[in-house]
Amino acid sequence: MRLLPWLVAAASALETLVVYDSNYHDDIESALPAQAFGDAELTYLDYSESEFKLLPETYDSVVLLPKAKAKNTAKTWSAESLMAYTNQGGNLLVIGAADGVYPEGVRSYLNEIGIYPSPKKYHVYDYFSDDKSALPHFTDANLVTPAIVSHVDVADYHGGAALLANNPLVVPLVRCSETSFCAQEDTPMSEDTTWTYGAQGFAAAALQALNNARTAWVGDISLVTEELVSWTFQQRNVLKLQFVNHINAAEPRDVNPQLYRVTNDAIYTVGISELKKGEWVPYESEDAVQMSFKMLDPYVRLNMSGLGPVASVEGSDDLDAYAYSVQFTIPDHHGMFTFELDHKVPGYSYLQDKRVVTVRHLANDEYQRSWEITNSWMYVGSSALVVAAWLLFVFNYIYVGLPNKAKKTQ
Repeated sequence: MRLLPWLVAAASALETLVVYDSNYHDDIESALPAQAFGDAELTYLDYSESEFKLLPETYDSVVLLPKAKAKNTAKTWSAESLMAYTNQGGNLLVIGAADGVYPEGVRSYLNEIGIYPSPKKYHVYDYFSDDKSALPHFTDANLVTPAIVSHVDVADYHGGAALLANNPLVVPLVRCSETSFCAQEDTPMSEDTTWTYGAQGFAAAALQALNNARTAWVGDISLVTEELVSWTFQQRNVLKLQFVNHINAAEPRDVNPQLYRVTNDAIYTVGISELKKGEWVPYESEDAVQMSFKMLDPYVRLNMSGLGPVASVEGSDDLDAYAYSVQFTIPDHHGMFTFELDHKVPGYSYLQDKRVVTVRHLANDEYQRSWEITNSWMYVGSSALVVAAWLLFVFNYIYVGLPNKAKKTQ
């Protein structure tokens, strides 16, 4: 089995480790020169857990190839170490094969994140395909997330399929056709020997953790494309939040104030960049970029409007970010509120930002006076009329209605 040349080039461009089984890949040395990876060794058994720690500081990404046997693997490749590597921001590309197996730790790691690959000697069959050998033919119609893989044309797929758990972080990539199934080779089809039926099986899937670490799994190396490798190694579809500003519209010079008043007009602005060919460029999203102003639940949730390319550094001529902004009125409710940006688009790195501010109520001298409120004029007029009537009555009672004492004496 020979690795694709561009996979070697992509791996050599980063601090990437490719791990293989010398009993399974007999010509790996000619396809993947060790000097392309510095001092890295490339076999599963080269390091013990005490001698070697899998850390993102050492390797940005790791490619794990199938083995001939599942056992006799160093503890470095346990599920715990791989999960710790992911939690620290490392990227994993796991390549399967129908006639190979995953190390027990690798399979446990995939199961833990919600990907359940078929066992050894399980193949995907499709007797309704154009191929007389019943091998499935994957085309663009089988793609699920074009943002990661936009084109595929594989007519000689010799791998298995995977079931996916209901994990919102797992992204399906290549779905099996409705007429296909994954079953054990040279065995009569039954419930016990069949792994997937129809479109419930996937030939490729990925996971992007909340810390934007990426893991991709493919059932066969024929599905490994340059797009998939560059996405997994975070060479594309990477977003960066360059700046976040919020101001009171009445006091624009005070950036990111900690105190707002109810019914103030606030302006919230962010700048987002996308990594393309190693450079940060403005990211103009096709999906809505939303912000929310929330206490426990969002009181305000709005789509932001694009302002255009801007410089992330004040005074710079490099327009490396795209600005989004929205203006809204602070709710009439005082307390601790949060400006929150939570932008999650399948295939792109997540953007999350939270800014906590205080919202106070109106001070005593900030309320509107009665004469400023038109609806109160009737009540103020009624009160004045009552007072005037009372004064008129008192005046009439004391002076106008006084009895004539002379006539009364006569």
